[in-house]
Parts: sequence; structure tokens; C-alpha cells
Amino acid sequence: MSRLGRARRSRSRLRRVGLSAPRVAAAGVAVALLVLAGSTGASATTPSPNDSGTLSVTITDGSTPTPTPSASASPPASGGSSPAGSSSGGGARPVPVPVSGAGSGNGPSGGGTSAANEVSLAGMVYVGGLNASSTPELDPAGGVVEVWFSVRNAASTPIDATADFWMDTGIFPQRLDAVDDVAIAGLQPGESRVVSARLRHGGQWTLLSTHVTLTPPESVDGVALTPVTRDALTLLFPWVVTGLAVLAGLAVLVVQIVRRTTRGVAPAAVATT
Repeated sequence: MSRLGRARRSRSRLRRVGLSAPRVAAAGVAVALLVLAGSTGASATTPSPNDSGTLSVTITDGSTPTPTPSASASPPASGGSSPAGSSSGGGARPVPVPVSGAGSGNGPSGGGTSAANEVSLAGMVYVGGLNASSTPELDPAGGVVEVWFSVRNAASTPIDATADFWMDTGIFPQRLDAVDDVAIAGLQPGESRVVSARLRHGGQWTLLSTHVTLTPPESVDGVALTPVTRDALTLLFPWVVTGLAVLAGLAVLVVQIVRRTTRGVAPAAVATT
């Protein structure tokens, strides 16, 4: 009987515990809701320690919050630089940048300016520098030298002129060849023309001096003109002199070799006898 009574008592305790479990769960949920509500109220009413006297309200109904203006905000300072093309009240306006090269007014005008290495004849005729190019020939007394220069008419009327070319040695004033009276006919205003000639008999002088004298009209557009001479030096390869020097060097070398071989052979022959 005692065992049966104990079983009945344990069953009754289990029933009480089963009936009280839902009550305990409901009480726990209620306590949690109270805690959450208290914390929400505290966050809505208690100011933050970092806030400088500004009240912030949190609205939980889903509407957009309206920000409260802060007392520490200040307008931007005026008088600073502004982007190009914009203007602000009280600010400095952008200064326009000048275009480089505009309105310089220093360009050449007319045809009365001389280029590099040109000689002016009263601003009417411009004569360029003399150029020369040499070519040796098989003939020891030969050798061709091509010479040329440019002439430009800066006058307002056509002109006729002549050019005299000649060549001499670079060491002695001995004339080797000359070409006279090369015609420059009908040089139009603003026209530039190249005048050339071929001089011969450069020989073996190596350094040659070439010359040209331009004879313009006595006057152009009422301005008197005088002849002008241009000079140039050129080198002509002296193949004959160079060949003779090479042959002389080879001859000396052969003589030295022969002498050394004969000196070595004579003592050897005496030793064998």
C-alpha cells in the first residue's frame, strides 16, 4: 500500500508541474516585454552624455524624422577662390588667362628680310652662301668641283644678273679654273633661284678655294646695287700622292724584312761550315 500511495503522490506532483509550466512561461514573456519597454523609454527620454544640449526624439511610427538644426553650424567663409566660370557674392572672380602668341606683332613682313647665311644688296637682292662638292678623277691633273649658290629677288620688278665662278689653290693664289658670265635672266619678284657651275683641274692640291661674284643690275627700283663675292673651301682627295706614299711605305717594309732575313741566314751558314 505504501508503494501505491507514493506512485499516486508522484503523479499528482507531475500534474501540478505540467499545469504550472505555461504560467511560468507567460510570466517570463511578460517580464521581458516590461524590460524592453523600459529600455525604449529610457533611450527616448534620457539624453546622451556626448550631446551638447541638443534634444533628439526617436519616432517609431514609420514617418521620416525631421532633423533639428545644430547651433554649432557656421556659414562658409567668403572671399576664397571659386572654380573657373563661376562667380559668388563677395568672392574673388577668376582672372582670364591670356592666349600665348596672340597679338605679338613681331612676325616678318614683306620680302626684305634675309635668311641665314644670306647677303643683302640694298634689300633688293639676297645672295646665299657658296657651296662646293669635289670628285677626284683618274687623271692626276683632273678633279671636278661642283659649286652652287642661291639668289633671291626681293624687288618689285624682274632683274637680270651674271655670276662669275673661279677656283684656286688653298695655299698659293694660283687660279686653276674659271667659269665666267653665267646668266641669271628674268629673276621674278619673290623668286629664289639656284645658280651652279662645274670647275675642273683640281689636281692634287687637296685644299681648294672656290669663289663666285654676282653682278646685279646697276640699279633696281631706283636703288643702286654693287657686286658681291662669296667664298668656300673644299677638299679634293689626292689619290696620286696617297698612292705614292703607300707604295713608299711598302717598299721600306720589304727592305727591312729582306735585311733581317739575310742577317739571320749568314750566321747559320757559317755555323754549318
